[in-house]
Amino acid sequence: MSAAQRVQKVLAALGYIGAAVLMLWLGEDGYELVLLMLGLSLTAQGIRSIVFYFNMARHMVDGRSILYKGVILLDFGIFTLSITQRAGVLIALYLLGINAFTGVVDIMRALEARRFQAGSWRLNLAEGILNIGFAVLAVAFGLIRRDMQHLTWVYASGLIYTGILGLISAFRKTAIVYIQ
Repeated sequence: MSAAQRVQKVLAALGYIGAAVLMLWLGEDGYELVLLMLGLSLTAQGIRSIVFYFNMARHMVDGRSILYKGVILLDFGIFTLSITQRAGVLIALYLLGINAFTGVVDIMRALEARRFQAGSWRLNLAEGILNIGFAVLAVAFGLIRRDMQHLTWVYASGLIYTGILGLISAFRKTAIVYIQ
């Protein structure tokens, strides 16, 4: 990882932590910031995928799936930005889907890394378990109790967790392969 990439990762991690602190400070009205962040991030990912498709992926095998993914993410992002009333169920469903999928993938990566005797499998396993825990909390507070303040706390704690992991990965030594 280059120095510029490390600085970019540190700034992104500090941005996550700052946004989480702002959400916690806003209290009951933090859900509006959650909707704004979800909508903007989904829209940005959709635009990035569409631009990547037109620049590179249209020449790749199965590149059209990247275009479809970009259009779907862009649609979800615009839909999220257009919601004006309290949308606790939508936030809970987003958190459930994102965290459950990420948690399962992290656990599968950890088990594969353990099978190959890699050193970082424990961190990946802990990430997966925490992501599934965030998904369970999103269901409990968003879908069952419909408690916006606690759902905002779950999202903010997930952002703090992501920021801390970003800081850890930014300062972790990376292996460099030298070819002579």
